[in-house]
Amino acid sequence: MTVRPNPLPKNAADYYAADNYYTGEQEGPSAWGGEGAAELGLSGHVDGDAFNAVLDGRLPGGVVIADGGDGTRNRGFDLTFNAPKSVSLVALIGGDARVVAAHARAVSATMAWAEARFGQARSGKAGKTLQPARMVYALFQHDLSRMLDPHLHTHAAVVNAALRADGSWVALNNGPLWKQSTLIGAAYHAELRLELSKLGYQTEINGKHGQFDILGIPRDVIEAFSARREEILRKAAELGMTSPRAMAQIATRSRDAKQAGDAQVARALWAQKAVVHGPAIHGVTQAAYDMVRPRSAMAAVRDWGATLVARVTRGFGPSPEPLLRGLDDVRRGGDLASAYAVAAGVRHLGERAASFDHRDVLAASLSMAEKGATVRGIEARTDALRQAGVLIAGPRGGVHANRLTTRDMLATEKTILAAVRAGVGTANSPMAACKADAALTHVAEARGVTLADEQRQAGLAMLAGTDRIQLIQGDAGSGKSFLFETVGRAGAEGGVGLLVLVPQNKLMEEMAGLGLKMRSLASVLQAHGRSDGRARMSETLSTLMAGKIVVLEEASMVSSRQLAGLIDVVRAGGAAKLVLVGDVRQIASPSAGRPFALLQKAGMPTVRLAENRRQQTDTLREAASLAREGRIGDTVALLGGRVCESADPAAAAVAQYLGLPTGERDRTALLTSGHVLREAVLGAVRDGLMAEGLLGPDAVTLRVWDNLNLTREELRQSRYWAEGMRLDIYRHQAGLVPGSYTVGATERGTGTVRLERDGHTRHFDPRSLHHAGQGAALAVPGEIEVREGDRLIFTGEDNTRGMTNGTAVTLDRIEGGTLHLSGRDRDHVIPPNDPMRERLGHGAVLNMHRAQGITVDRAITVMDSHDRLLNSQSLYYVLQTRAREDMTLHTDDRAGLVAAIESHRGDVPHALDLAPELSPSGGERFDPATGELAPAEVAAERAESRDARLLDAMSAALQTIGKEEVTAAPVWLVPEPVAMVQVEPIAPSRKELEIEITRDFDMDM
Repeated sequence: MTVRPNPLPKNAADYYAADNYYTGEQEGPSAWGGEGAAELGLSGHVDGDAFNAVLDGRLPGGVVIADGGDGTRNRGFDLTFNAPKSVSLVALIGGDARVVAAHARAVSATMAWAEARFGQARSGKAGKTLQPARMVYALFQHDLSRMLDPHLHTHAAVVNAALRADGSWVALNNGPLWKQSTLIGAAYHAELRLELSKLGYQTEINGKHGQFDILGIPRDVIEAFSARREEILRKAAELGMTSPRAMAQIATRSRDAKQAGDAQVARALWAQKAVVHGPAIHGVTQAAYDMVRPRSAMAAVRDWGATLVARVTRGFGPSPEPLLRGLDDVRRGGDLASAYAVAAGVRHLGERAASFDHRDVLAASLSMAEKGATVRGIEARTDALRQAGVLIAGPRGGVHANRLTTRDMLATEKTILAAVRAGVGTANSPMAACKADAALTHVAEARGVTLADEQRQAGLAMLAGTDRIQLIQGDAGSGKSFLFETVGRAGAEGGVGLLVLVPQNKLMEEMAGLGLKMRSLASVLQAHGRSDGRARMSETLSTLMAGKIVVLEEASMVSSRQLAGLIDVVRAGGAAKLVLVGDVRQIASPSAGRPFALLQKAGMPTVRLAENRRQQTDTLREAASLAREGRIGDTVALLGGRVCESADPAAAAVAQYLGLPTGERDRTALLTSGHVLREAVLGAVRDGLMAEGLLGPDAVTLRVWDNLNLTREELRQSRYWAEGMRLDIYRHQAGLVPGSYTVGATERGTGTVRLERDGHTRHFDPRSLHHAGQGAALAVPGEIEVREGDRLIFTGEDNTRGMTNGTAVTLDRIEGGTLHLSGRDRDHVIPPNDPMRERLGHGAVLNMHRAQGITVDRAITVMDSHDRLLNSQSLYYVLQTRAREDMTLHTDDRAGLVAAIESHRGDVPHALDLAPELSPSGGERFDPATGELAPAEVAAERAESRDARLLDAMSAALQTIGKEEVTAAPVWLVPEPVAMVQVEPIAPSRKELEIEITRDFDMDM
């Protein structure tokens, strides 16, 4: 589905009539819609004169909506609902008129839902108050693409008029409709999928946001009737564009006007293609008729319900009895599908964020939905879980009122907070304070430096402090690496060891010369943690940690689940204390939770390193300070000419880099905000270096693997699997032993995939992966070209040979296919059959997530103003603070970039932010059933009267099912249990339900 970004044309009625040619000489179907239209008496076929009058603000009954303050009128905008190509084919080539009617019903139902949820008008002083409003829109149904392919679609021309509750007609606040267009499109696809199932068609989700196709239509048939799509792909290939945004721009800019007579020409073309492809389409259409003709509607529902249960219960474990009751009832069958959809959606969101917007739950649930779930059903299910306390919403009327979290995340955050609080002042100091102070002074003097007061305070807190878990807030450039080295040497003088854990292997390389014992956090948790979050007791763990100060560097990049697991591992290993060092302003973990920030917000004792010791000029130091405060506009203004605007910022950055002398290039890092820009800059830089003769003339092509970085719930959906991928298993699960498996074909309909390993083949259902498990990943194959002189990095590891993930190397020479690499500490030889050849990547350009924690002399950076998800204050702060001497930022739109960054803090509210009853003060209690704050004694009485073990009685979403026993969080020094509340049994909703699906861009328009 697309939202047309242009105002409606002056002669909109004529435009839509001329743009359809639905039946040649006649106009295509049209209809008024919206409660506002009904109030005006507008219904049935859309009269052109009446439509244009309404667009001009002249409403029936003499009501006139005034023009804007500048005398102009925004007439409205266009929402376009596009049926999947397979649906267009069965309707228009297969001749199934029922499908055309199903499309119309789906559009009408979706627009009615969108009006109820997003129809708004402004009121009050300066229009600051938003209130629900009734809308006016006109629906125009068409059947041609601009390349004359079958393309069933409907234009919803939304009029810039809205009826407020007070009876006044005003302009529509269209912002929510524009912003939620993806969700609206998803709702349409869901409705359509449900309608098609009633007609006997089998469908299968095959893309993002629940996009689907009808089963049985071969791919070559779809492509034969997709000339417009091929045109867009061909143009994109010519321009070297691949992103959805680029595709959408090409689709819009390459449109040709339809010509009179196109309908007749189109049908002649369809008839020609149908000679070859018609039988396949008609076979699917006939099968659908056969499915419904001899059977009653209730029989079809029973079969659908049984199929659904068979599909979903394989993935959710043993039959959850409350969910399986009432399968003979169509409405309750729909509720079951919606319950599973919410289950999957919440798990998906909960893996990446501690809390999430309720609209994100709708979108994620619809993307994961089985046939039968609908947007209204998902809303009802989500509300039921909130009422029962399974999902927790922010206090009504508060800043987080529209956000949700899970009780599991609440428990995890409370456990972490309690562990830190309980450890305050309870640890035995690793060293006496006077001895530690003397050791720090001795080490500093030996190095010819004097410790600043804040450095000494931090060092003493690490060596002599009595907090079992010590927090150190180290601002960017404050000298954290120097502190670790100093404390490590001072501790060694007193017989106290230091173990530094890092969340990224790249940091190990950066700190390699400090003489510290280091490990990656992931390797420690994998070796000594368990799937339930608790630690494995072992001599190896004791040897690693016993009596040592364990330091977690870049703690801001660690998730709540990781920190909870580490706390238990540190306890089991007998460490003297755990020190968390990080910066709350920098990039957070991609997984759920920001525990380092949570602990500081809760007031846990924290030592701060604030002085900027990295940036060597006053301008860069002030810019770093402004960026830390989120004052991006002031930062950019201060940098002046260092921020460069151009139509192609990647090319401009490369030109600047190649213009540097060779010695300066070695001191200058190329950094980008994300992967797409990185690839553009990398390609251009290598082309330039080859032209200069700095890369060798002979190339070797390496097969490499890119991890898809899926959530666990996405991994359990077969649509993300494709032939040729690789499945990596790191721990025993779902009948699979650790190792790599080649992914074969996916069986459509059942969702099973073929896996091959060591000459053996098995069929595997991704839904058998436990939803709460870990240690599985999908990777896609790719190729990279390497030449002598290339800077590379290891993307995997072979510890027996000193090859560590993230370590930088240079390709010195290629001999007979053998790669000779040189690194900072050692050289490597990789012959043609070495598996580590698949674990190499280019290292000449880094994205900011990999660059966090590094320091360079100079930096040339690139950001795109349109990268909405990447342009955050935290990412910009990291970018601004990497270089010691100088930095340059290239972008396509200076003002647009500033606006995008300032509106995106880059953090997510904690689970505890949504639940005052679990806040550190403990003074307030939140009633999830009413959304109101209640006195503590009342809430306590309610909590005592409930049974927390019915937490997830009706929700497969949050129920722990299967062979693995999963605990919410490890417990270390937790004197107070997490307050829980009983969940009342949830009565199944009696509503019909829908499904949501969306298109990122449309190739047929």
